[in-house]
Amino acid sequence: MFFSLPYTISDSTNITEINITTVCTLNETQYQCKCEGLFVWPNDTCHSYDACDVITDGSCTCINALPIDGQFCQVLPSKYMIDIDVRFFDLFLVDYLRYIVRNISLPLTLRNSINITDIDMTTVCGLNGTEYECKCEQNHVWPNDTCRAYQVCDGIVGGTCGCIQALPSEGPLCQRDINECKDAVSVCGQYSDCINIIGSHVCSCWSGFNTFSKESPVSRNNSCQDINECLFSPSVCGPNSICTNQLGSYNCSCLDGFTATVSSFPISINNTCTDVHECLNTLEVCGPNSRCTNSVGGYNCSCLSGFTVTKSSEPISTSNPCNVTLPLTEYLIEIQINSMDSSITAQLRNLLMFFSLPYTISDSTNITEINITTVCSLNETQYQCKCEGLFVWPNDTCHSYDACDVITDGSCTCINALPIDGQFCQVLPSKYMIDIDVRFFDLFLVDYLRNIVRNVSLPLTLRHSINITDIDMTTVCGLNGTEYECKCEQNHVWPNDTCRAYQVCDGIVGGTCGCIQALPSEGPLCQRDINECEDAVSVCGQYSDCINIIGSHMCSCWSGFNTFNKDSPVSRNNSCQDINECLVSPSVCGPNSICTNQLGSYNCSCLDGFTATVSSFPISINNTCTDVHECLNTLEVCGPNSRCTNSVGGYNCSCLSGFAVTKSSEPVSTSNPCNVTLPLTEYLIEIQINSMDSSITAQLRNLLMFFSLPYTISDSTNITEINITTVCSLNETQYQCKCEGLFVWPNDTCHSYDACDVITDGSCTCINALPIDGQFCQ
Repeated sequence: MFFSLPYTISDSTNITEINITTVCTLNETQYQCKCEGLFVWPNDTCHSYDACDVITDGSCTCINALPIDGQFCQVLPSKYMIDIDVRFFDLFLVDYLRYIVRNISLPLTLRNSINITDIDMTTVCGLNGTEYECKCEQNHVWPNDTCRAYQVCDGIVGGTCGCIQALPSEGPLCQRDINECKDAVSVCGQYSDCINIIGSHVCSCWSGFNTFSKESPVSRNNSCQDINECLFSPSVCGPNSICTNQLGSYNCSCLDGFTATVSSFPISINNTCTDVHECLNTLEVCGPNSRCTNSVGGYNCSCLSGFTVTKSSEPISTSNPCNVTLPLTEYLIEIQINSMDSSITAQLRNLLMFFSLPYTISDSTNITEINITTVCSLNETQYQCKCEGLFVWPNDTCHSYDACDVITDGSCTCINALPIDGQFCQVLPSKYMIDIDVRFFDLFLVDYLRNIVRNVSLPLTLRHSINITDIDMTTVCGLNGTEYECKCEQNHVWPNDTCRAYQVCDGIVGGTCGCIQALPSEGPLCQRDINECEDAVSVCGQYSDCINIIGSHMCSCWSGFNTFNKDSPVSRNNSCQDINECLVSPSVCGPNSICTNQLGSYNCSCLDGFTATVSSFPISINNTCTDVHECLNTLEVCGPNSRCTNSVGGYNCSCLSGFAVTKSSEPVSTSNPCNVTLPLTEYLIEIQINSMDSSITAQLRNLLMFFSLPYTISDSTNITEINITTVCSLNETQYQCKCEGLFVWPNDTCHSYDACDVITDGSCTCINALPIDGQFCQ
């Protein structure tokens, strides 16, 4: 502070300036580097090392580290903003000035220490008809106070507007819209998208993320957090699976012994883990001379009658197979009879009914069993194979060949084909269900029994022909305080009749309950809940999700689909249909666009001559198609010595006065430019034809369509353009004047004579009168 400068070190060396630029210290537990005086950290450094104050004009004064490249804070250059008021009445000069401003190369050096870094055209004022208006240029707005102080000529959005009916005597001109989304993370927080809109912005979470406070908008203080889908109930993965949470997503995998229902799709609540049927090929699983019995999540191998395992201390497998013990050989012979006469099958049934077994063929050969297993025939136009007696088609065959009856306990009795592997219906083993009533007063013993039931290894063989395939603990009764209650075990419910007959001690859901205040004297105990969603399409119909709940289920349509009858729940009879979003009013795509419906979705595209307001986002009602202003650079569009006139969805080129097109038979363009001509006088002749016969107008259109222009009347006189501009006629009882081709009624005329179509960009194409001043469409 008291050091005198310059300070001479030697004859050739002086210290002319000394500054403290950067000071780094610990702020409690955070290491921070702050800038002194007029020094700042540049924009890249602020973002790379996490600024600990606000980033303003691309710089900050505090970061949470010392940059590894050794750079310190840098001098903050002086900046000035100069407003220049340019006044002229020719709108062509406004467009020309706009073109210069947008295309000037920056920075522009005035001298060694002064650079122009930004030139911005903010505000244009002028007469719009009889109204004096001040409009903001593209990406600029009037601030909130100005919009409220003066009469606005457009809507107020986000507290800002684009046009007022005055030039403020004090205060700023239009201000450039701040793109809050330049640093989306600092505005919206991590794991989010930021969409800038004029005067504001919108934040939304990525898929798989959500805010802690769902009632408040997404922001840096209410940022997006990872959704732990694995905590949802029912599980997002379904039964017999493991859910692993990931950042913004999750992963499902099946437990050992289970596999995805549809192997080509990921595991989910709609593609659950089903038991792996290891026993489909007994020889590969258990080895020869064995029987494979499938169980939930596993399987069991046993030797056939007359065979025993090689090593009795080890389980049966392909490496420890079953070998013959007694000199006994059994054969299963399948005989296929092809006949279209159904009486043959009936005769064969009668024959086998009275056939005495065993039937001796020789001393060593007996027929011990004869069965008709499978009968195939045409059912009207459908070929079907049905099982006889106690035979059934296994579960995989029922699903592979489209069962024509109900699939029960993993089997069916009818399919719509004969399997290509040559298999016929298989024997249905006898099944028995035994209820066991166990009584004790120690709840610890109940838990002990529950643990045994859940962990017992099944099937449990009692003897060669009897296996216990399922043990289920259904109902536990006891005193709850002074009330005697019978509660159902997990995934079990009391049936509807029982819930109605006794006092329930919980809610009734789907006609079922989980607790009653009695043990029924007759009727079933708690029953296992039926998972109606095992075949979701047959329950809910296509394009839907099915969620199983105890005693019931719930159907919901996929995104982009809905039921025909919205007042009734989703079901197979009220299935989900594709929503044609393109029929919605107002259009989902906005004006000047085409909406194409797709299955479960839709696509928006702009009409020719229009483009999306924000090119980096898809077209929608919030990002509509705006007119492409092809005339921003007349020279590039129409060529030299020409005038470009923008129109909605297109543009028109014409030569300036004193210039003419090179090829008169072709339109003005950069390849057919305007060249200087002799002094030329142009006349516009309006011809009014009065006729109530609409065919006259049609004939005139056809005549002009094939009229070759320019048409030479004399050496110095050419007809260069003929147009039908205006056609007036009766529309039922209303007299209307409509514009032809690219002609329109100006804004004042549309309002004075009641427009009969939409007023767009200050013009219309239909009014309910012929103006009294004799003007036609322009």
